[in-house]
Amino acid sequence: EALGATVDLAAVRGAAFKLVIDYGYGSAAFVMPNVLAKLNADVLGVNPYASTRQRIGADQAEAEAQVSRLVQASGAQLGALIDADGEHLTLVDDEGVVLSHDEARLAFVSLVAGHLLGDRIALPVNVSSQAERLVEPYGVRIQHTKTSTAALMAAASETGCGFAASGDGGFILPGFLPAFDAGAALVKLLELLARADTTLSAVRQSLPRVHQAHETVVTPWEQKGLVMRTLVELSKDRRLELIDGVKVFHDDGWVLALPDPDEPVTHIWAEGADHNAARALAQEYVRRIRQTL
Repeated sequence: EALGATVDLAAVRGAAFKLVIDYGYGSAAFVMPNVLAKLNADVLGVNPYASTRQRIGADQAEAEAQVSRLVQASGAQLGALIDADGEHLTLVDDEGVVLSHDEARLAFVSLVAGHLLGDRIALPVNVSSQAERLVEPYGVRIQHTKTSTAALMAAASETGCGFAASGDGGFILPGFLPAFDAGAALVKLLELLARADTTLSAVRQSLPRVHQAHETVVTPWEQKGLVMRTLVELSKDRRLELIDGVKVFHDDGWVLALPDPDEPVTHIWAEGADHNAARALAQEYVRRIRQTL
C-alpha cells in the first residue's frame, strides 16, 4: 500500500512483465514473490529461499551469468539480482546484458527525471556529469552528496528529493522509504519502463558514453589533511566543489580527490571527454599528491 504512493501500480499490472529474479538466498524471497504476483508479473525465481550457508558460497559473476542466460532463454523483459540484505540491485536487460552499477544508475535517472515527485535527485559527488545532462530537459537538478550511505539517506530525507542512488546498486525512493530498498526500486523501474513503453536495453543503448578513471594513492593518515589543503591551494583558479574531498572542474571534465575513511589511501576519480583524457587527468593528480607527500 505504501508503495502505491510512489509507484503507479496499475501501470505495472497492465504491462504484465515477465521477469527473472535471483533473490540471493536473502529475505527478499519472503516478500517479493507475493508483491510481484499481485502486480501481474510472471516471475522465474532463482535461489528463492533464505540460507546463510548458501549465501556465503555464492559467486556474483556466476549468478549474473545465470540470470542473463535465463532471461534470454525465457524471453523475459528484465532480469534482476537482489542481494541478501535486500538493499542492492543488479539489473539485466531484455537482451541478457548485465548493466554496470553506473549504467543502472544513469538508466534510472533518465527514466525517473520526467516523473519525479520532487525537484532534485541526490547522487554522490563521484557520479558522471552525464547525470546532469540527462535531467536538464526536465528542469530537475542533481544534488551532490558525500559518498557515504548515511549522507545519501540524509539527502533523500529532505523535502523535494524525489530519488537517490549510490554507486553500488543502492536506490532510494524517498516517498516510500528514505533507505536502500532493492524490491521497491525494481517495482519503480517496471513502472517507469511501462509508462515510457520502452525496454531496458533501449534505455541502456540510449545512455551517453561515460569516460571515468579511478586511481588510488597510498596516503599516511596524518598526511590526508595536507593533501586536501595542497590540492585546494593548487586549484584556486578553478571551480571547486568541497562536498566530499576536493573536486576540481577542468574544461571538459573533473577530478575528485577523496580520502578513504577506512584505509590509508586517497581515491582519485576523474571524468574526461574520452578514456585517455580521464586517465591522464587522474594520473596528473596522482603525481601531484605524490609530490606533496
